[in-house]
Amino acid sequence: MSDAPETRPCPDCASPVRAANQSFCDGCGAFLRWDAPAATTREEPEETTTPLPAVPPERETEPEAPARAPEPVREAPRAPEPPASDHPSAPAPSPHTVARSLLVPVPEDRPSEPAVAAPVLPARPEAARPAVRAAEAATPVPGGTPCPACSLANAPGRHFCRFCATPMVPERLSTAEGPYAGRRPGLARDRSRWIVRALIAAGVAAVVVGGVLGGPPAARAVQDHFATRVPVHPVSWTASHSAPNQEPKLAGDGYSNTWWGTGYAGDSEGQYLEAAFAEPTDLLNLLITPGSSKNTTQADGQATPRTFDLVVKDASGEIRVSHHRINDGGTQRVDLRVRDALSVRLVLRTAWRADPRKQVAVAELEFFGRSVT
Repeated sequence: MSDAPETRPCPDCASPVRAANQSFCDGCGAFLRWDAPAATTREEPEETTTPLPAVPPERETEPEAPARAPEPVREAPRAPEPPASDHPSAPAPSPHTVARSLLVPVPEDRPSEPAVAAPVLPARPEAARPAVRAAEAATPVPGGTPCPACSLANAPGRHFCRFCATPMVPERLSTAEGPYAGRRPGLARDRSRWIVRALIAAGVAAVVVGGVLGGPPAARAVQDHFATRVPVHPVSWTASHSAPNQEPKLAGDGYSNTWWGTGYAGDSEGQYLEAAFAEPTDLLNLLITPGSSKNTTQADGQATPRTFDLVVKDASGEIRVSHHRINDGGTQRVDLRVRDALSVRLVLRTAWRADPRKQVAVAELEFFGRSVT
């Protein structure tokens, strides 16, 4: 029997490997422990026919020193040879296997590596679906309160049935106990809103009824309120008395620095200024500029009307009288609202800054009516 160590070929360079537990190849340095060592082959040294010398009897029992294995001769890398097989009829390896062993020196039975997930583009996250729990078995609670709908017993103190969600407490009892969790109490409604709405409805009804019962006067009042004002020019001016060079027509010439004067000292009570129109006119208001000028700070200014009456005569011959009061100086508006007026007379009653050396003056008197367009 030969004492040479068992060898096997390297899977990369086919160099003989001396020991079964050798980790690296001496020829190419390849790692040899990827799988179990292949079937080893024993290289039997060639036997020679040279006879051994006779051994003396006294040395036959001594053990002989093991012969040192010869150093393997390194050869150039070559294609791996198929491992030795115990069966001479085993098929030869395919060219694909030989090529793969050259490119990837990994045994065929190497454990497969886990697959690596390929990179993907980010997508819209989906909401987690709620976990659906299995329906619980309808097991009535012994001694519990029966549900008025499904008649299954529930634990005492529950407000809703755990099987069909029917309220367990009647409405008449729940109101006495007060609202419980999950029940929305009734809203406290403000009754003042209904009162305000009732008053508004009553006001609208009153306006409608007044318009129906009042007839044309009520309708005309509404029209006059929203009508467009246009100036109306009188055709003639008259007065009870006038100062020299202070004629009545100067009160309607369109200039505020000319004026009509009564010609009497004091408040000139009872004196009047009258304007007449060519045809019946619907008057809405008038503008009066008291005194001898718009500037009331003049030291030599005349007295101004304080209270006066407006006497309006219409086309039917009816006379309407209204009483008015104005301030001292400045253009002021006075409402009239008279239909089919033919003349307007201003009668003086009292005056501002009445003085024996001054007379009551009116710088301008302008009339406005309703537009017919």
